[in-house]
Amino acid sequence: MNRIAKTFQKTKPFIGYLTGGDGGLEYSVDCALALIDGGVDILEIGMPFSDPVADGPVIQKAHERSLAHGTTSSTILEIGKRLRNVTDIPLVLFSYYNPILQRGDQYLHQLKSAGFDAILIVDLAVTADPQNTEPFFKAVADANLLPILLATPSTSHDRLLQISKIAKGFLYYVSQKGTTGVRSKLADDFSLQVTRLRQYFQIPIVAGFGIADRASAKSALDYADGFVVGSALVKKMEEKIIPDELKKLAQSIDPRKK
Repeated sequence: MNRIAKTFQKTKPFIGYLTGGDGGLEYSVDCALALIDGGVDILEIGMPFSDPVADGPVIQKAHERSLAHGTTSSTILEIGKRLRNVTDIPLVLFSYYNPILQRGDQYLHQLKSAGFDAILIVDLAVTADPQNTEPFFKAVADANLLPILLATPSTSHDRLLQISKIAKGFLYYVSQKGTTGVRSKLADDFSLQVTRLRQYFQIPIVAGFGIADRASAKSALDYADGFVVGSALVKKMEEKIIPDELKKLAQSIDPRKK
């Protein structure tokens, strides 16, 4: 059984996101370890990209900071290796398609060797025609990585059917329309949308985009199988807070803790 499946057997996981190389390699690794110490069960590590169109201003700035620090695809591998030396939690690469396309299938195998368990390509659409995307997902499977896919409130019936044939590990439900970022509450139709998705998927469904505090995380866990926090954590990294403060923030968000 893979690490992600084992995690969902034990808990409804808290999935944390940070942009790899934000603040430099050492700071980024220290923050990742602090999040793990703070209760994060699965860690998403973002590959910095020059045009992160799905992200709001907080994470866009993190991409800019990371690139300014000279982060490359090799940096991401190094982050994975350093984390895997000290932790067994699942690691998911969160990336846009272009950086992966430029590096080819070999990079997928390098990710696996570095300790990554799964890959999420935020801007690679899965259509009702499997020929459009199947070669990439075959390469992901050949590298023994799990493909994490996205669904939104407006994802069509035909596309959900196709996604259900490919997605492994868990489904990432984009619970808000628009880009990533902090919201005051979940969408009014959140429970209905998760119920709708369960008609298509046997894998766990986690909610992301907009979850930033204990209240919204608790609301998400009332219906979903896990929750993702990104912008709220990345914003604190922008302020260059010490990793221990990031750990405390993660603990304060986690509704599973008293």
